[in-house]
Amino acid sequence: MSNEKKVYKDVHNYTKFKLVEMIIDKYKDKNIDNLNQIEQLADDVLSTLAICGLKFHNELKEEFDNEG
Repeated sequence: MSNEKKVYKDVHNYTKFKLVEMIIDKYKDKNIDNLNQIEQLADDVLSTLAICGLKFHNELKEEFDNEG
């Protein structure tokens, strides 16, 4: 597997793990049955995606800058 594909797979796996972790932690005992709860779930998903994106952006910025 090429280094680039490994990076994308690592980002995918980490992001998926963090989303599942957040959903289990915050929503395991909740019945999502109204618009406010759905909006809160969407906000939590977007926050998790942003955190994951920033984590990998900061970690990989130097690596990708050095390749160019």
